[in-house]
Amino acid sequence: MRNKIKLALVVGDLILLTLCLAGATYIRLGNYSLLFEEYGPAYALCLAIYPLCLYLTRSYEVQPEASSAENLRRPLLGMLIATAVISVLFFFAPDIRFARGIFAIANTLFIFLLLTWRLWIFIRGRGQGLAILLMGNPTAVEMAHQLIREFSPLSQTQIWHQNGNSGGSPGRFNPHQTKSPEDEFDLLILAGHSLDPPTLRKAAELRLKGVLVWNLPRLFSEFAERLPARYLDERWVATAEGFHSLNETSFLVSKRLVDICLASLGLLLGSPLLALAAVLIKLDDGGAIFYSQQRVGKGGKHFRVHKLRTMVDEAEDITGPVWASHGDPRITRVGRWLRKLRIDEVPQMWNVLKGEMSCVGPRPERPVFVEALQSKFSVYTLRHLVRPGITGWAQVRCPYAANEEDNLLKLEYDLYYLQNASMLFDIRIFLKTISTVASARGSR
Repeated sequence: MRNKIKLALVVGDLILLTLCLAGATYIRLGNYSLLFEEYGPAYALCLAIYPLCLYLTRSYEVQPEASSAENLRRPLLGMLIATAVISVLFFFAPDIRFARGIFAIANTLFIFLLLTWRLWIFIRGRGQGLAILLMGNPTAVEMAHQLIREFSPLSQTQIWHQNGNSGGSPGRFNPHQTKSPEDEFDLLILAGHSLDPPTLRKAAELRLKGVLVWNLPRLFSEFAERLPARYLDERWVATAEGFHSLNETSFLVSKRLVDICLASLGLLLGSPLLALAAVLIKLDDGGAIFYSQQRVGKGGKHFRVHKLRTMVDEAEDITGPVWASHGDPRITRVGRWLRKLRIDEVPQMWNVLKGEMSCVGPRPERPVFVEALQSKFSVYTLRHLVRPGITGWAQVRCPYAANEEDNLLKLEYDLYYLQNASMLFDIRIFLKTISTVASARGSR
């Protein structure tokens, strides 16, 4: 099946390239047949170079399980390399080159159609599902199965059961699913911390047959854009890919400059809203307008976060420190709307200017909750590698964190952000935040 898809990709690319060159020739010269009559050698050179460069950038590897960005990045890179190579060849062999207008138009058309064609293949592949084999510890395997069922319901999932020998046979969650031969699996998931030697030998055998192998964190990362905190430890931190941007000077400087600009603009534009909110808070219950609270920031350092007051005065005098929840009775009438529109967060722009926070990052948590979560999840301390944010990946993907389980889910999104931090990711979160505010869903 995979070989058929690869062949279809190659043939499709050649057809698209021919159509783009013929269309460009017609646009410039009014006769597409000149592509074969006058520019035959240049056309043949393109038919050889473009597929070769796409192959070298692994654009023909079948990866319906990978992200759409990765499925588009490779052909785009191959296309750019091919364009550069052919341009050099045309420079040294002017007798066989296209007219510059034809080559420019054809490449513009080809980039658009190639990426559209690849995106269609990706969506179609995801829609048809994957043949996935699960191996590992029962609890972790069940977690992987649930995730696949949620994000790729058409995929066929099977479990490998070890028998008395070193081999095994696939068992199925669903008896109505068709059993796949071992060389027809798209993906093998190794789930769990310590796997026995027979399982690892079988996994190695399948990998050498060309089956893609992922661990549980990689499955969560690709399918759910979060990481399974319960299955992460120091060994994973030491060997996992990513986390590069956290120590890159260019990223840190760019992020800080963006923070300063956005915080300054936010305070300037938000001043009228703050004034209006202050009046409404006073009219509502006559209490304090602002409140500050100690939170844990970068490097585990404590600082005071500033917000508009949205709860009744002395809300925790009786209960002590507790997580806010959806429909929390302590939230005032005005405070409910301030939270939905996130106006209560505007004073935190001052924390950003002071360098205690960033516009985008994991939300800062209270020390008492940090201690409780760190005692259960050792990777929780990774959140303190960066400045906490006014908004973050967990905030735009999760509702209120009303208990420990909710905070565990937010931690999983925060860990994914840390592993994949970049300016583009920050922009994505910022745009998602605007969408969240516009829909008045709010956040904790």
